[in-house]
Amino acid sequence: DLLNKRQRLKVLEDGKGEVVITGLREFEANDPQHLLEYIESAQKKRTTHATEANDTSSRSHAICQIVLRDRESSKLRGKMSLVDLAGSERGSDTKSHNRQRRTESSEINTSLLALKECIRALGSSSKHVPYRASKLTLILKDCFTSSLAQTTMIATVSPGASSADHTINSLRYADRIKEKKLSNVKTRRKKDSRA
Repeated sequence: DLLNKRQRLKVLEDGKGEVVITGLREFEANDPQHLLEYIESAQKKRTTHATEANDTSSRSHAICQIVLRDRESSKLRGKMSLVDLAGSERGSDTKSHNRQRRTESSEINTSLLALKECIRALGSSSKHVPYRASKLTLILKDCFTSSLAQTTMIATVSPGASSADHTINSLRYADRIKEKKLSNVKTRRKKDSRA
């Protein structure tokens, strides 16, 4: 938790299959400026290091969840998850990394693969979607399963020939989301749960 002295968190599922992040603190923002200050504070605390591909490479993914609650009842009215995914790293990008950087790269790639597999499973109407394959996908589970959720992906791509494979993959998964292949799954799952 970047806003709570970098406390380690546990990501669990309750009996209803809802994701619960134990130890996560919520901070109240009374105006847009206050919200931006929280986001900037957390951003400054993120770990970055130079890699062969980038001078200031994020060493983890970041999730900022903005929750709207009724002031009187504290009832949830809406939630927006802003997700900054660290870029995948090839072996050639990590050849001069120490053990810690290689571990970070491995964890980044593992969670990106899990996200890709979830998107693929949802798009192909698979009965099993591997949300538990990473903490990232478990936290984002409701973004893909709630019939009320809308998902938008902004892809950062490179025009360089050496990044062509990463660019094509990013655009392929952004296209799946853009074409609402996931939205159709949400609608089908809602109908199935009523039956």
